[in-house]
Amino acid sequence: METVVPKQSRSVRTKSIITSTAKKLFSEFGYYDVTTNKIAKEAGIPIGSIYNYFKDKKSILLALITSFNQELYDGTIHKFLDSELKIKSKKDALLFIHFAVSETLSSSHYKDPFYRIIHALQFTDQEVLQLSEEIREKEIAVITKILEGIQHFHLITNVELKAKLIHSTIENVGLYMHPLGTSLNSEELIEETAQMIFAYLFSTND
Repeated sequence: METVVPKQSRSVRTKSIITSTAKKLFSEFGYYDVTTNKIAKEAGIPIGSIYNYFKDKKSILLALITSFNQELYDGTIHKFLDSELKIKSKKDALLFIHFAVSETLSSSHYKDPFYRIIHALQFTDQEVLQLSEEIREKEIAVITKILEGIQHFHLITNVELKAKLIHSTIENVGLYMHPLGTSLNSEELIEETAQMIFAYLFSTND
């Protein structure tokens, strides 16, 4: 991904206009039906201005995905890192799981139409898949750390495998709730997801 980091405030604004416009158009029309000419026209800037900051349309997309994924990570999974220190019992664990699932699935990022675009492109674009896998690994690492913090009062076997399955479950419920849409009650989905994860972790090895 080749981008130019702007230094002057005007350049920063121009780059921001390019990326925000591209995100809007990608979300509305899909990545393949948007061109750099269309982005420039919608943004009200000369087409040459885009190439001052981005090599091509693909580099705009990858920059957007990198930023979007990091914001999602910072706003949900990452902020749970210190929480395992407060989990001292199964009751604490259930409360934490419900809180973490609710906070994650209620994130505005899951509701953002651009999230649907990212998810769809993973199946056709290797670079998009790579970026998505990189952020997944960071998220799974946090879940793994939390599960390891529970070991002092409840043995959890195959921690890394369980972390991946928990991550996959929450990710897929998030897709089901928002980009794909469902008529099911969101609060009930969150509650059932939390209860399912809790049972998965604590129904054995007592």
